[in-house]
Amino acid sequence: MAISSILTALGYYPKAHRAILRHRLWPYMILPGLMSFSFFIALISIGALYFGDIAAHIHQNYLPEFMKWGFLPAVTHLLLWCLLFLSGYILYQPVVLILFSPVLGYLSEITEKKILDGPDVPFQIRQVLKDVLRGLHLSLRNLIRMVLLVLSAWLMILIPIVGAVISAAVIFLIQAYFNGCALVDYTLERKNYAVRDRVRFTRGHRALVTGIGMGFMLLLVIPILGWFIAPAYGTVAATLCAVAAVNKNAGKPPSREADSPARR
Repeated sequence: MAISSILTALGYYPKAHRAILRHRLWPYMILPGLMSFSFFIALISIGALYFGDIAAHIHQNYLPEFMKWGFLPAVTHLLLWCLLFLSGYILYQPVVLILFSPVLGYLSEITEKKILDGPDVPFQIRQVLKDVLRGLHLSLRNLIRMVLLVLSAWLMILIPIVGAVISAAVIFLIQAYFNGCALVDYTLERKNYAVRDRVRFTRGHRALVTGIGMGFMLLLVIPILGWFIAPAYGTVAATLCAVAAVNKNAGKPPSREADSPARR
């Protein structure tokens, strides 16, 4: 995987930040931001409500006597939190990026229209529902593949000494790629790419897609602010990146408007 392409994709996040400020796209961040923030608050609430009792139950009933001392109950509690947030990262794509695909898809459309002089796309509820169902089909397909690959990567933890590091790195790359696929897909849907063409596009631009997903996941690591801005920033960055890649494939020069002063 080309490091330069990953860095190029990550470079679209500063462009997205400038574009959001310059073109006043921040109002479109509120709804997906609140939904994303609520998702993580829900995870934290589940942990706060139940993990104390679950950790105590495990400690009392499933640990041998010689392990029921010292800091081990706290380790059990910590492992439960780690499992919760890992599950949250895996579920983020189907819950947030799919459930709110109409909102994020509209933000992607506004981004292309305002920043890249994209065409006006008339709003049609039938087309929106069709795109959502088509996106849901592809996203669920990707979700199944992602879960299988993540479970396979977990097996690497059995490798002595370096297994945990390798497993964590591979899981991060898998998550980054599939989250990048979901973010890029809003643009490909609007370009009327068939499912087969969208799969071919993301595989052909695997490094770019992974870079977009990396930036998105790094934002999610930032508590509160990152949870709020990640969906919008990821969508805008993915749109700029995907349109540039589509234009390059079509032989068109990439637009530089995202780096130029705003039109008055």
